[in-house]
Amino acid sequence: MPDTQSEIEALLERRIEACRDKDIDKLMSIFAAEIVYFDVVPPLRFVGHDAVRDNFLRWFAEYDGPIRLATREAMIAAEDDVAFAHMLHEDSGNRNRPNGRGFWLRSTSCLRRREVGWRIVHEHISLPIDFRTGQVLLDLEP
Repeated sequence: MPDTQSEIEALLERRIEACRDKDIDKLMSIFAAEIVYFDVVPPLRFVGHDAVRDNFLRWFAEYDGPIRLATREAMIAAEDDVAFAHMLHEDSGNRNRPNGRGFWLRSTSCLRRREVGWRIVHEHISLPIDFRTGQVLLDLEP
């Protein structure tokens, strides 16, 4: 039986694969029904499967072809039935909008172990900003 660290690593890898492939059903299978999701786009939060699913479909539509994601500096902490992970993701691909270059963002996932395995119950995605100018900093690299 895989250990907790390996189980969570596998779940996070499935998340990346599902995003790359734009496989919404595979992606949503890793989220709990009561998911609360903070994204870089409005509104302030998305609550529940339907809202999060719609947000991911919106994001998928921004790309012509696969979404390329790279992960760096992933860290997982788990105990009993609760875990969290944080990492940096490079989001790139053929975006259907001007200035479609890739950029690095921050991601934190909070997980609970259920009878069906680990599920993400909360996720927070953020981009660094320069508070003096109000500009999002898309050119930072790890």
